[in-house]
Amino acid sequence: MEKHVPQAGDFLILCVDDDRAGLTSRSLVLCGAGYDVLTAECGEAGLRLFREHAVDLVITDHFLPDLQGDELIASMKRLKPEVPVILLTGSLDPTSGAGLADLVIVKGTHPRDFLEQVAEILSR
Repeated sequence: MEKHVPQAGDFLILCVDDDRAGLTSRSLVLCGAGYDVLTAECGEAGLRLFREHAVDLVITDHFLPDLQGDELIASMKRLKPEVPVILLTGSLDPTSGAGLADLVIVKGTHPRDFLEQVAEILSR
């Protein structure tokens, strides 16, 4: 019997960011690597998609118009604690607001490095 090795297309990633340009570029990078991606422009929409879909990973901005990233992460972890969450921040202190995030990534990280970090967290 062959062992199934997960590929990018086996994973559904939810990206939450109120910055449409950042959300679009992240989504394009992830889709280009073969991931399936859902997007939301606010925390409440992200939480709704999280409830409705079997998401494998969440990538959320820290500063959202309706919920802070740490509030969104806490709500998601109460619902599905096994789903890893990456917190994106533009802060000079990447641990600021990290709370329950499984990983914190500073915005502006090179796409190659970003994809490596995504693949690593999904392989856990």
